[in-house]
Amino acid sequence: MKSLKARLLAGCLSIALVTTSIATAQEVSFVHDKGFWSEAFQKVTAAAKADAGVEIVETPYATAEQYKAYIQASLASGELPDMFTWWTGASFTELVETGKIANLDAVWDEMVASGEYEASAADLFRVDGHIYAVPLLLARWVMIYNKEKFEEAGITEEPETWDELMAAAEKLKAAGITPFNATVHEGWRGFIWFQELLLRTDPAAYNGIHDGSVAYDSEPVREVFEIWSDLYAKGYFTDPRSNQEIEDFAGGNAGMYLKGEWVVGSLGSNGLENDEIGAFIVPNITPDLPSAVVIEGGPVVVSADSIDKPEVQQALKFWTSTEGANAWAEASGNYMGNLKAEAPNPIIAEISEDMSANSTAAYLRWWEAVPPDLQGELVAELNRFMLDPTMDTAEDVMSRMQALNADYWANQ
Repeated sequence: MKSLKARLLAGCLSIALVTTSIATAQEVSFVHDKGFWSEAFQKVTAAAKADAGVEIVETPYATAEQYKAYIQASLASGELPDMFTWWTGASFTELVETGKIANLDAVWDEMVASGEYEASAADLFRVDGHIYAVPLLLARWVMIYNKEKFEEAGITEEPETWDELMAAAEKLKAAGITPFNATVHEGWRGFIWFQELLLRTDPAAYNGIHDGSVAYDSEPVREVFEIWSDLYAKGYFTDPRSNQEIEDFAGGNAGMYLKGEWVVGSLGSNGLENDEIGAFIVPNITPDLPSAVVIEGGPVVVSADSIDKPEVQQALKFWTSTEGANAWAEASGNYMGNLKAEAPNPIIAEISEDMSANSTAAYLRWWEAVPPDLQGELVAELNRFMLDPTMDTAEDVMSRMQALNADYWANQ
C-alpha cells in the first residue's frame, strides 16, 4: 500500500488545487472540511477579532474527499494553511509523520497549567510522546431521542438495558414511528451502527479489527451483522437512501438517532431544540460488559512553518481559551474539553455526568481507528449492506472487507 508521502506525490500530478481564501501577513488562514459549521466558525472568528484582535480567515470544504485532496496537494507543494482540521487515529499519525505539522507540547503545558484542560485530553492528539493538535471537539457517540415521539409511544424512561432498548423500539413501531434514523448520506455513515453493535457485543474484537488481529469475517463480526440484519427485518430503520439525515430526524421521522453529540447544534438549526431531545449511552448487548462509549476527537493542527508567527500563537490562545470555547459552544453546540467553559447544552452535561458515575471507558471511533488506506473501501461495503440488509449480502460484504483487510496487513 502507498504511504501518505507517496500519495502526496501522486496527488501533485493528479489533483488540481481548489481555490481557497489566502490570508495576508497579519491574518491566520484556517481551513476545514466542516462546511455545515461554516457559519459557526465565522461567529468564532468574529469573536477572535473582537476579543483578541486576531484576524482568522476561514475557508470551508463541502466534502471530506475534496478536503483530503486539497491538504495532500498542499503538503506536497509546501504551502499549507496556518491552521486546519483533520481526524485522529491512523490518518493523524501519517499526517504528523510528514514532518509538516507543529509540535504543540508547549501550548498544552499552558492549557493544563491554566486549569482549563485535563492533561489526558491531549491523548487523542499524541504521536510518539508529543502532542500535535488542539481540540476542535470531543464528542461522545450516543443515542439521541425525540421526547415527543417517546411520549407518543408511551416510553417514560430512558432504556438502561438492551432488552429495554428493543422494547422501546417495538413501542415506537407500534405507534407508527420508525425507531432508528440511519442513512448512507455522504458516503461515510455506514460504520456507525457497525461500530456500536461490535462494541456492545465484543469490545476486544472491536479493538482487534483495527489492528488486523481480528478478521472481518470472524464470528464476532458475523454476530454483529446478524443483529443488524434482524433490526432491519423488524422495520426498525429509516430509508438509508435519504440525503437529508439530520433534517429528517429534526422533522420527526424517527424516535432515535445514533450520532455524535455535535449533531445537537445541527438539530437545533433545523428546528428541534435542546429541550425537545434527550440522550443516553447505548446499553451493552452482551451482559456484564463494562460501560463504554465511542469518542470522536476532532483535531486542529498548525503547520510547522506557521507556528512561530505571533498571530498564529494568538489565534491558538484564543481558540483554546475559556472565551473561545464558550464562543464555539454557543455557535456550534460543540464541547472541546475546556473545564472552565460552560457545557454547550444539557445533552453534553448529562452524558458527562453519566460517564463519571459509571466509570465509562472511551473507545476511539472506527473511522479514525481503521487504517486510512482501508477506510473508504470498507465503509463502502458497510453502506452496501445498509442498502440491502440481508445475511446473504452480509456474507459477501464480510468476505470483501476481509479480503481488503488481509491484503493491507500482509503488506505492512
